[in-house]
Amino acid sequence: MLSKTSRRVSKFLWRGSTLGLLACTALTAPAFAQSAAPQPQADQLEEVVVTARRTEENLQSTPVAVTALGAAALERAQVADVTDLQRTTPSLSIATGAPSASGFAFVAMRGQGNLQALVSNDPAVAIYVDGVYIPRPSQGLTDLQDLQRVEVLRGPQGTLFGRNTIGGAVNILTADPTRDFSGYAKVEAGNYDQRGASLVVNGALGDKISGRLVAATKSRDGYGRDVPLDRDIWSQDSDFVRGKLKYDGGAVQLVLSGDYNKISDNGQFTALHAYAPELFGATGSFGPFGLAPTLNASLHNHGFYDSYATGFFVPSSNPNFAALPAEVKALYTMPLGNRLEAYGFGLNGSVDLGGVTLKSITGYRFSDTDGVVDTDGTPAPILTTWAGYSSKQWSQELQINGGLGDKFTYIAGGYYSDEKGQEFSRSQNFGFLPYSATRPYAGFAGQNLADVHNTSLGVFGQGYYQLTDAVRATGGLRWTWDDRDTKLHNYSTWGVASTCNLPSPDVAGVCAQTQKTSFDYPAWTFGLDWQVNDAVFAYIQTRRASKSGGWNTRAGGLPAFRPETTRDLEAGLKATWLENRLRTNVAIFHSWQSDVQRNAAALTPAGASTQFIVNAGDARVYGVELEGAYRPWTGMELTANLSLMNGEYKNGSFIEQQSVPGAALSGCAPAGASSICPVDRSAEKLPQLPKSQFNLGGTQALPTSFGRVTLHADYAYLGRQYYNPVTPAAQQSAATKAIYAASNALTRTPGYGLLNARVTVEFDAHNIELALYGKNLTSKKYNVRQFADVYAAGLGFATDFIGEPRTYGASLTKRF
Repeated sequence: MLSKTSRRVSKFLWRGSTLGLLACTALTAPAFAQSAAPQPQADQLEEVVVTARRTEENLQSTPVAVTALGAAALERAQVADVTDLQRTTPSLSIATGAPSASGFAFVAMRGQGNLQALVSNDPAVAIYVDGVYIPRPSQGLTDLQDLQRVEVLRGPQGTLFGRNTIGGAVNILTADPTRDFSGYAKVEAGNYDQRGASLVVNGALGDKISGRLVAATKSRDGYGRDVPLDRDIWSQDSDFVRGKLKYDGGAVQLVLSGDYNKISDNGQFTALHAYAPELFGATGSFGPFGLAPTLNASLHNHGFYDSYATGFFVPSSNPNFAALPAEVKALYTMPLGNRLEAYGFGLNGSVDLGGVTLKSITGYRFSDTDGVVDTDGTPAPILTTWAGYSSKQWSQELQINGGLGDKFTYIAGGYYSDEKGQEFSRSQNFGFLPYSATRPYAGFAGQNLADVHNTSLGVFGQGYYQLTDAVRATGGLRWTWDDRDTKLHNYSTWGVASTCNLPSPDVAGVCAQTQKTSFDYPAWTFGLDWQVNDAVFAYIQTRRASKSGGWNTRAGGLPAFRPETTRDLEAGLKATWLENRLRTNVAIFHSWQSDVQRNAAALTPAGASTQFIVNAGDARVYGVELEGAYRPWTGMELTANLSLMNGEYKNGSFIEQQSVPGAALSGCAPAGASSICPVDRSAEKLPQLPKSQFNLGGTQALPTSFGRVTLHADYAYLGRQYYNPVTPAAQQSAATKAIYAASNALTRTPGYGLLNARVTVEFDAHNIELALYGKNLTSKKYNVRQFADVYAAGLGFATDFIGEPRTYGASLTKRF
């Protein structure tokens, strides 16, 4: 049997030979890569074109807070996936690490996000690729290759971009084909046995048709060490390909695209941060099982990059284990690891009718991801989960834009999407519990599985009226209709039919419960902007957007949660100075959220208290954002951005119904031996809201006799965040209140700053670029998330999801 190293070498050689063959074919084509004359260094900042309002316009005269990064800026900043964008953009926080598959990107903007965005629960920030909406955060960590530009639009974008944009939108534009024969071949290597190769080929395929192909492969060893398993953890392999065809018929333009991405790893990097002695200590509820020594040995204070995760525990001593179906038994031997497969197709077309342009965006997106995660990060079988999410979505958008007279322009259209998917989780809680007559299935995993069908229809229109030569008014309206259907197949013990939690009310013996609901809601925009002079632009606007409602799929018989809505007021000033060598953009905003969707204790229709997603009150977030770029001398560009934010719930608006031991407690409703007590959670911190965030960058280009040397460095700081704060009822015991207090301290993830750098040397005579790069150069040890969601919910542990260590490498690129 091949060793691990041999397998990795063989796999890489196979991938590399494929790309190498393509590269040789491209490089032996007619010699288009002729020696280029040295280019003069520009002292002025380049004009930035954005499509933040679904049409191309200058960034400095667009009345939206937007960060735009072109291909060169993305490469300098080493943006490999969406998570890297938080190092480049103010008010943007992207969480990774969750008790599910590793490919999730939980995007929050201006403090508005969703840490439980699955298939039946939508994100708060929308991601678009070439105009096609990416419905699930499970597709958020796919590779970003060969891009034209990325635009990060902050604040509600509901009128033009639709639902699920209460925080903003990330608009990713891939490079279109051009008629010139061009491209590049690139190889790279770095520490942690990082290897990569990529190829881009572009050119004309006929009189009116051009094509572009990009293919990439990369792999690396794990960043950490799994001590009990004696292997690395958090390794990754990825393969990516995208093809585009463009038809240029003058008035008729068509772009057809297709992409495929497959990513796999050998487990998330989890480590035990703390455990509750009230549960696992010598005198705790689980004290007799003697887990404390194992937990102490696994704490994340031994080696920072050491993990003690082991995965599922085989409960073979339980006499009922032998009767489980083979498929179910296989769960308990599944190794740690994750896999993501995502692909899609798009067709963008436009027809210029002279004064009016019609545009169509047709898209299909597929994603399928699953993973096994040892959430407690220890050899003790406290919580291990196999979770998976799949989604298939067709979407169609039609637009018309034009003008009436000299003063009025407009854009209008409609959108429809149909998504079918499935989400499941099979979790083993307290696998160490022994069999007994009262616990016949102790140590077995349960199942939550939902088939999901989502449809959305929207119509919209937005107009711009030139009040004077310098003042313009904007007004827009959108209406959306959503249907959200789910069918639940949940078992307290997977593989045991008698443990169905949701038997069909119509068909005996069928474990299924169907839930259907519909929502409709408006979005709007009203604003004024003023071109003060050629260098100064000011605007003010108010907007409304909504995040769709949905269903709780991990428990049946629960009510649907309604859409969450955000209204805001934003004012901005964009200016260029010093003959366009200095650019400063500032935005101030205040947003009001209503029907906020949060996980909270509430009463089921049967009157029991349990945790599920509800509309939990109102909140507000306010802040200021600054972005700047400066060219003090030839070849030097300095960049900076800063966001300062704060927010809170409206007093008395976030109330949950908490179960407290003890009958007929004062101020509570009786519930047998317990009482249901109202708890005001309005004093809690808003989740995923860093109060401060900034980025500083500098790039110096130095012309040489053979080409150019470019030096770049940037430092990004993300402030402290809370992920799942909790509040105990006043009637809870002192011990329970202590657990809640510990949970709040554990969910507080400290801020951190990362230093990155890149040096490139360009040889014009051969069109070759050599690059040296590094990320987290100071070896900062940090957590991207501290998961304490289950600490006060009965499982009694908190886990660290570890940030990437220092990485560095080199790449060689041949352009043609």
